[in-house]
Amino acid sequence: MCTTAAKKIDDGWFLIKTRDPVSWMRWDDEIKLFNTPADRFKKLIVQNPDPHEDGYYGGINDQGVAFVSTFVHVAENQISYIRRPYIRLILEAKTANETVKIIKGFNPRIGGNMFIADKNQCFGIEAVPEKYLIEEITHPAVKTNHFLHLANRNLEFDESPSFEEWSKTHQARAEELIKPAQNLEDLKNILKDRQNADKKMAICTTPEEEKCYTYSAF
Repeated sequence: MCTTAAKKIDDGWFLIKTRDPVSWMRWDDEIKLFNTPADRFKKLIVQNPDPHEDGYYGGINDQGVAFVSTFVHVAENQISYIRRPYIRLILEAKTANETVKIIKGFNPRIGGNMFIADKNQCFGIEAVPEKYLIEEITHPAVKTNHFLHLANRNLEFDESPSFEEWSKTHQARAEELIKPAQNLEDLKNILKDRQNADKKMAICTTPEEEKCYTYSAF
């Protein structure tokens, strides 16, 4: 259960994400530096600190290439972007365009509702086992746990109708909040929980929700 957004401010693209996990995925997230001889570029990745569990949630490298994603469960044979080492490999790219090529090269394909950006370009990817739908993003955009273009339906919506409502409500709320954001401080504020955010406005929860389960936001 995550919300991501992309917006160009001034002369560069920004990606943001809140991780609002189900109860069994509420780990103490950390930011880890990867800068070994095996890494083409230095990178910071937000991750679950337990190396024996999934996984990687998003990150950025020293070339300014960033990646965030949510998961849309559409098939039993689907591989999530969260699995190690996918994001670490994705951030081997020098540009957003090169990142797209890396993702297209994975076999089998990874699944997710993705944003990739560098300073000049941003791409959105809807990824399912049989194909990728790739679009260049030119306006503020939001992704949650359902697709806007592909017909594939999140299987978990059938088990939990409230999850489908959550995904669509957060989509609308994030779209509302991201449009007026004008600077980095605005983005930071809408990533906060409602209790601490200015004017009680934040992506992480809707006004009707009593509790906030955001475990990381970046």
